[in-house]
Formats: sequence, structure tokens, C-alpha cells
Amino acid sequence: MRMHPTALAVLLAVPSGAASPPAATTVELVWFDPRDTLSDRFGDLREEVDSIFRGIGVEVKWTRGGPGTVYGLGGRPEVAVILLAEDRSKGPESIMGLVLKSPKPTRVAWVFVSNVRAALGHDSLRTRPSLVEAPDLARAVARVAAHEVVHAIAPDEPHARDGLMSQALSRHFLLGARAPIDPRCASVFLGRLAELSPTRDASLALRTVPFRGP
Repeated sequence: MRMHPTALAVLLAVPSGAASPPAATTVELVWFDPRDTLSDRFGDLREEVDSIFRGIGVEVKWTRGGPGTVYGLGGRPEVAVILLAEDRSKGPESIMGLVLKSPKPTRVAWVFVSNVRAALGHDSLRTRPSLVEAPDLARAVARVAAHEVVHAIAPDEPHARDGLMSQALSRHFLLGARAPIDPRCASVFLGRLAELSPTRDASLALRTVPFRGP
């Protein structure tokens, strides 16, 4: 995902071109914030992510991860979302999130908080967001995380031309009133959720990787 100053259209309801979601469609997120970068704003993050996926009929079930947390045992569609205070991918500063393509369905999404802060124009010399910056950062991180969750569930789906799944998310979009998922991406995402049955995933249990300080 890269920053780009392109104005994006917004929608509220389930996109008309999206597949109708089956009853009780859910995705489970295991949320890791090892440096407590936004632990005080977790409620805001959760509300924003819930709102995005509720717009296409998907319920989000949450677990706050920590050292020793085990995930992937239930066989349900599940994504580990890991906030990193700094980008360790050695990629350009414009990359705010990442899902590594792998032959194994690890379904891990990384969010580089420092790069999100740069996209918002926050003071890079501060190690933590100020009280004024924190609400905006929480909303932006939630939107980047939701973008990467869609990639984690549907890794072969290309970026959209606009909306949450566009390749480039500007500051205006990250802080805008709504963050819709376009109909095509929504349909693919819903279809992949339906395919990820418990029997298919039951043997794919994963364990978290312990985090160490810098």
C-alpha cells in the first residue's frame, strides 16, 4: 500500500455489486501491539475496523494477542494483525502495511505505524503520538489494518481503483468520514471467507512469534 494524493469516493451500505453475505459471516482478528503504540486507543481502532467490515455484512471477532498467544486452532478465518512501531521491511517509507505472499496460509498482516504517522504528517521526532495525534492515528492504522486483512484473506485479489482497497491511500482518505470496500473486492473477500471452512483449516494451527525489544 502506498500513499497517493488521489480523492476517493465513499459508500456506506453493502456495495450493490457485492455478493450477499451468508448469515453470521465472521472474520477473527488477533491484534498484537507489542510496543503498546496505540494500546490506549484500542477501542477506537476496534470501532473503526468493525464499521468497515460491517458495511459488507461481516462481523469481526477480536482477540488481543500477547506473548504466548496461540491462534489458528479454531479452523475459522483468522488473521493476526501486528503493529510495528518502525518499518523493518527495508521498503520505501510510503509502505504502510504488508502481507507476505506464501504457499502456506499464514494470514498475518503487518502495519508499520511510523510510516502511517509519516503519511499523516505527524512529528517524526516524537517516539509516540501526542494526545492530539492519537485519535487520527488510530483511525488511519485501523484502515491500513483492514486493507491488509482483506489481502490476507484474498491474497490474489488485485487492488481496486478506489476505496479502501486502492493501492494508494492518501491522508485525506485515511482520515475521511468513511472507508468503503469496493463491490468487486467485497465479493471476492466474502467468497474467500465462505471457502475457509473449519474442516479445511483445522490442521493449520500457528503460533505467535515472541517479540524482543530493539
